[in-house]
Amino acid sequence: MSLWNKIPFPAAAEHLPVTDRNVLAGLASVSDVHAWTTAKVDEYRKLALVLISIYNAVTPIHRLPTEILEQIFQQRWDNRAGLDLSHVCRRWRDILLHSARFWAGALESEEIDAIHATHDPVPYLKTLLSRAKAHTHGMSLRFRGFPLRVVESLDSYFDRLVSLQVAVGEDDLPDRLWPALRCGMPRLRDLCIQALVTEQDIDTWSDPDYVYRVWFYEEYGDMRWSELSMLSADHLPSLIRLTCPPNILRHFSITPFRHLKLQWWENMSPDRETHPYPDHEWIGTLSVFVGHDALETLELMPWNFAEISSPALGPVTFSLLRYLRIENDDAKAIAQFMILLPFPATLRIHLVNSSWFRDPDFSELLPLEDDTQLRAIVGAVDCVHIEQARFDTADSYRNYHFIRCYAADLERLRMDKYTLSPDGLIDVFRDHARITRLVLSLEESGVPIDFHAFPQLEELDVSGPYVDYTLDLLQPMQSSRTELPRNTICPSLARLIIRLRNPDSSKEASTEFEVAVSGGQCSGLREVLAQRATPYRNRLSYLEINLPSPTESGLGHSISQTTIKGLRELVDGPVIVKSGG
Repeated sequence: MSLWNKIPFPAAAEHLPVTDRNVLAGLASVSDVHAWTTAKVDEYRKLALVLISIYNAVTPIHRLPTEILEQIFQQRWDNRAGLDLSHVCRRWRDILLHSARFWAGALESEEIDAIHATHDPVPYLKTLLSRAKAHTHGMSLRFRGFPLRVVESLDSYFDRLVSLQVAVGEDDLPDRLWPALRCGMPRLRDLCIQALVTEQDIDTWSDPDYVYRVWFYEEYGDMRWSELSMLSADHLPSLIRLTCPPNILRHFSITPFRHLKLQWWENMSPDRETHPYPDHEWIGTLSVFVGHDALETLELMPWNFAEISSPALGPVTFSLLRYLRIENDDAKAIAQFMILLPFPATLRIHLVNSSWFRDPDFSELLPLEDDTQLRAIVGAVDCVHIEQARFDTADSYRNYHFIRCYAADLERLRMDKYTLSPDGLIDVFRDHARITRLVLSLEESGVPIDFHAFPQLEELDVSGPYVDYTLDLLQPMQSSRTELPRNTICPSLARLIIRLRNPDSSKEASTEFEVAVSGGQCSGLREVLAQRATPYRNRLSYLEINLPSPTESGLGHSISQTTIKGLRELVDGPVIVKSGG
């Protein structure tokens, strides 16, 4: 007897195809119904998956070319979680598994940590290497620690490496990395070697009783690193960019690199205010450049310059050098370095204060005596940018300045994280450069700017929440001789651009400048312009005022037409007001 009439929901069965209903109506036992429905469930599940795949295949994302999807997948990679992309659909998985470009990008983005990893990273590394091997542009690798098992996994890929960055421990360099380099890496263009410094090393260094127990602080002649063999162009024929500790530079003296950064280690503890910088005699280090005149960029990252007793590097010309960066916590040491180091007049120089607790004045970098090379660069400068920035520490904050000097729109000299002083500005610029344009970006009032340092200034561009203080400094000063009128500061000033910004905190908002500018009497700015206009008629030919967007503090109101009219009476040219910029 058929079970069709005994089905508790016959209406649902009506949705079955006619052929299936006929088969179901002919089944006489419960076990037959169970077996048939189970088979049909499996059949229809497979059919549903096929239909979904067909549907997905014609959606826009799946019509993208494989090359575009590879680029998207590569941008998505941050860590191993990026492998989840292979679980989205069959096509994506197929593209990922066969995309050498994707796996090469994964290698480049991933740092293989052989020191702190909770699991052995070698199997994962081998998988990435095998899948990236076919990438035509080679592979870039980064390692923290370089144990033997890592070296062995790389052995068959040395000819594929184009970039290698390794943080090495005391034994990693002589026992593992150096033999690997001497095996030859014909395509390697970028090599970065840094000392692997742990928190324990830094804590040990911080104790004066144990400082010399830190392995990288030993005398170079006593270290195993001093026994390294020389590397040559035969080992690294394509090497272009080299980063390494200064004490091993001489082992690369006959390799063809053109860009050099001397750096002991990466920043392991950016929250620390003190790092160990071993003393090193830099003249002896750079003596390896005798006969190596192809150097284009040189970066000297923080280390303690030993007392300079060697002569200047006379035989070294650096004729092709176009960029020099020196980062140190001693401005006077940098100045002495700059005096003795020969470099071309077209060099772009970048000087950085690396100290967390010293506040050197930028003028210490340019002493008045025996610095003709650097003074020549300053003498060519016609534009100066000064930016104020605030750096928060654990219990306070510090204000630093970033000073950029340009000649014909090309940056020639940059000084970061130094302080300013009126005397320093005058010593550096007043009698040594013809500055016609000055750009100021100031976050606080009371910045020590003295416009007497820029007697030939023609354009001033000033921005910040408290620019009223800066503009007050442009008012003419009373002469020491009472019979003479006021002396005009920056008598050639013709263009003034003001960019008012809201303070970071609304509680610190000062509306003094806006009241002065947008008020009916325009007492602040108009007073400055009026005093400059008489008696010598040092009138502006262009005035531009940029007001910020309105905020809860009330800043950002537009300037009234009456106020604009009053300003135009004091300017021989356009007066432009922009709001909400």
